[in-house]
Amino acid sequence: FIDPRTGKFFERHVRMRACPVCGGKKSHAIFFKDGGTYVKCETCTMVYPNPVFKESSLKEFYQIVDSGQAKITVAESDFYTEIYSRGLKALTHFVKPGTLLDVGCGSGFFLDIAKKKKWQTTGIELSPSDAAIAASHGHRMFSDPIEDITFTEKFSAITLWDVFEHIVEGGPYLKALSKLLTKDGVVFMQIPNSDSLAARIMREKCNMFHTLGHVSLYNPHTIELMAKKSGFKIVHMETVISEMAVINNFLNYEDPYFGSEKNTNKLLGLIGASDIHANKLGYKMQIIMKPARAYVRAPLL
Repeated sequence: FIDPRTGKFFERHVRMRACPVCGGKKSHAIFFKDGGTYVKCETCTMVYPNPVFKESSLKEFYQIVDSGQAKITVAESDFYTEIYSRGLKALTHFVKPGTLLDVGCGSGFFLDIAKKKKWQTTGIELSPSDAAIAASHGHRMFSDPIEDITFTEKFSAITLWDVFEHIVEGGPYLKALSKLLTKDGVVFMQIPNSDSLAARIMREKCNMFHTLGHVSLYNPHTIELMAKKSGFKIVHMETVISEMAVINNFLNYEDPYFGSEKNTNKLLGLIGASDIHANKLGYKMQIIMKPARAYVRAPLL
């Protein structure tokens, strides 16, 4: 996908685009990384690679690249159990356990947890090997893109764990999801936070920035704009994962992800994890949104 002569993506794979949130055409380059350039919209602050991969090239990439997510999930099961359980607990404040669709479910680790909590689980996973693992755990599975699937029921909750940042055009995607929800259904997503302290400090050294895969990086403001534009209202938003040790490694002139720093409590002894999350500066955001139609009141007679 990258031209070895230039270090940039082959032109046949990419196209230019306007801001995926506000449609603005004025942006400035932040940095170059892994064949592409990240830019920041001067109107709404959205961060995204421009040019971006064409949909056909993205599909080709995901078909030939094994993310290894199944092995990672098993190796870090305690972490994933905690983060998935947190999101599921937040969900139950807005909708009772019912039908649940997890988009990009991998090997079904989250679906396993949801099923134990009495949810009726369905997953979508394009990787055949991961989908087979999830199916073996008793989850109904689909291996086609969501736009190619005809569902016979609607869902109480649709979850996207670290998926929405891979969607080039978020607006049409959210509108399509709204048609799959029950009357009181919700969409849950966990996505990277481009306003996070880790991303701002480390910039291109931060794993968040992956010009081929992470094609839409939102912050609290831009995801709010995207939700409203797509007919949704955000009812819950919080940040998770402080990345305290990672930032401390970086500030100590060490490899941020393989350094020796173990301090997860304070940044340079000054800023705590609670301060980071109170100001929505955590590495990722967990968001719950409902179609705005659920908030339209009947006219008074």
